[in-house]
Amino acid sequence: MYKNLLKEKLRRREAVAGCMIQGFHPALIEICGLAGFDFVFIDAEHSALTPSHCEELVRAAEVRHTIPLIRVPNAEPDTILRFMDIGAMGIILPGVSTKEETEKAIRAIKYYPQGNRGLNAVRASDYGMTKPLSEYVMDANKETVVIAIIENTIAIENLAEILAVDGLDGVILGTSDLSQSLGVPGQGQHPSVQQAYHRFVNEGLKSGKAIGTVVRPGETVKEYLDAGLAILITSAYSLFGKEAKRFVGEFK
Repeated sequence: MYKNLLKEKLRRREAVAGCMIQGFHPALIEICGLAGFDFVFIDAEHSALTPSHCEELVRAAEVRHTIPLIRVPNAEPDTILRFMDIGAMGIILPGVSTKEETEKAIRAIKYYPQGNRGLNAVRASDYGMTKPLSEYVMDANKETVVIAIIENTIAIENLAEILAVDGLDGVILGTSDLSQSLGVPGQGQHPSVQQAYHRFVNEGLKSGKAIGTVVRPGETVKEYLDAGLAILITSAYSLFGKEAKRFVGEFK
């Protein structure tokens, strides 16, 4: 367990850059670190990544000094434990819709007294070799980042309560699933989606916690920073696709 610079920045509401990785690509993780990304968003929900895959991706992040966060496939405690034990410095929670669901997930992420995560001499604790487990649990509780994805209408309705949950560092808006929940799948600019976005921003800024989203093609980091969002994410596939199309376009 090492100092989580991302958590410090979130606490100060500083802007942070993240890159989503949706496959077993250790080299891409290293490139993200070398490029200066604050964190990598390792996506184990919308991918075939297993905990074993993610363990190697976490190692790559550590080598290049970028913080590894993992979006788990679901927010169940046994799922969270497997991804925390491999050394993730934080968890991105999908699908949480209520205060109670968020609190349950955070209890699975944190050790006593903040939670009930299972304790063992695993990779996350340096196999029990560098410090007593009693010290490790305090460090882990202090350094672990927890971010919830707000991605359905129920979560939007309960947003103020979710934001008030102790141990939650921030929230990001999942526009794609939110648009589907609103009955307009894939229409991020639909008035109902935009209305939910503005509510998300207003509630988030009032809470004092960090808020963010994925920056889509055609959007700019500046417009979100100006709106008060601090956690801004792109996708490695999106970045590669854009540059690939530009390069091929030079032949036409």
